[in-house]
Amino acid sequence: MGRIKITTSYGGGVDIDLPKDLRELLTSLAKQLTELIQDPASANDPGMARLFPPASIDDPLEALGFEQLMGEALRAGKLEAAAVLRATADATHLSGEETLAWMRAMNDIRLVVGIRLDIQEDTDVEALFADALMEQAALVYVALSELVELLARAADP
Repeated sequence: MGRIKITTSYGGGVDIDLPKDLRELLTSLAKQLTELIQDPASANDPGMARLFPPASIDDPLEALGFEQLMGEALRAGKLEAAAVLRATADATHLSGEETLAWMRAMNDIRLVVGIRLDIQEDTDVEALFADALMEQAALVYVALSELVELLARAADP
């Protein structure tokens, strides 16, 4: 991958300079996130459980009530953030709202990848690079983590 540069824009928002292959990857990952959220067959997917944890572990009725009340709004928000990422993946400037959408979508993708990698609080992420089967997913996880951090820093200097 080429050079990554994310800076605060004097007019508000952030200016981004990302390599074409990274922009294509972000577009693809946002599309995959959308497909995962929209696929009824993914209801029992561990990634979905991480994106939409129950409101209460101890009270199933409270969790069900929250899901019925807020579930669609949460899904719609995640789908909207992924749509903004896809629509603006080639942009060189993001508004404040677009920046937040990028951070939300990338963090959601990062959470799903983290579940696939079985990332725990004490996981040595660098060790995942030694496993040929995990290397690409670990690279995506680390890259997304770094991009979210760079966007957050640029958005709030």
